[in-house]
Amino acid sequence: MLFACSNEKREADISGIELEVKIGRFDIDFWNLDTLDIPSELLRLEKKYPELLPIYLERIVEFGKVTDTITASTILSFYKDTAVINLYTDELAAFADVSDIEAKLTDAFKRARYFFPDKATPQFCLHVSGLNQSLVVGENFISLSADNYLGSDYSLYKRVMIYNYLRPNMCREKIVSDYVTAFLVSEFPFVSQQRQLLDEMIYRGKIMYVQSLLLPNEPERLLMGYTPEQWAWAEKYEKEVWLTMLGKQHLFSHDPMLVVQYLNDAPFTTPISQESPGRLGVYIGWQIVEDYMKRERNVTPAELMKDFDYRKIFQKSGYKP
Repeated sequence: MLFACSNEKREADISGIELEVKIGRFDIDFWNLDTLDIPSELLRLEKKYPELLPIYLERIVEFGKVTDTITASTILSFYKDTAVINLYTDELAAFADVSDIEAKLTDAFKRARYFFPDKATPQFCLHVSGLNQSLVVGENFISLSADNYLGSDYSLYKRVMIYNYLRPNMCREKIVSDYVTAFLVSEFPFVSQQRQLLDEMIYRGKIMYVQSLLLPNEPERLLMGYTPEQWAWAEKYEKEVWLTMLGKQHLFSHDPMLVVQYLNDAPFTTPISQESPGRLGVYIGWQIVEDYMKRERNVTPAELMKDFDYRKIFQKSGYKP
């Protein structure tokens, strides 16, 4: 497969790829069940969402199985809860029109078909979890909890004490990249014998790199989940972060706590400084993979994602900020 070169990024020719992504509105369908016959309505809904409905009822809202008698009565009580009514009202209003999200997903998954022709495009859905489980991935679907994307200033987030550092990414603009990330992580799970920090950094970097290929028009800081100030900090202090990691001999550490500190959501990256953004290990991993793919022009994204020799990728990247 040949790739055109633009700013040293692989480009996808999607002109001949036919695909139109439509989001399954499980949120609407569930909220509009006829309360006069909940059991029959659930069976009807199960035909439309055969994988999602059982997971939703049993694991997310924990109402019970589709056919359980108590499930129907629990749903009726759920519909009458004032907090639930307010949340659904706000969510359905905010996502009355999702055509912009569908257009971006269509473009992204045309590119996914180009780079990964053996991967099927999943069904995309939205559900409401009550600020609970944001992401559900099944064999053939990915569903996001739309009530977790109502905007960083949504009043309920503060009232239920969601951490300040998490709220900037609880916005509509993050939905498409979160769908894409969920797809990539489910299709290309982490594999490592060593389980060193370096391995997980480069794995996360591969996810970020391919995400940037599938969403070339999205700002990189948005893909990373950084504010403009956090992105500017990461760019400015990239060399210092790298030297700190080397100086403290963290790169080849097997310490799971260290991995968490470098890669997981947090107000800052603990081993670096309290002024730093969180997840700097992901940011550095992304830069390493970028450098590797710039040097190895014959490596396709599909080959990259199947390559679990993380040390080789690191060494061949020539990474030196």
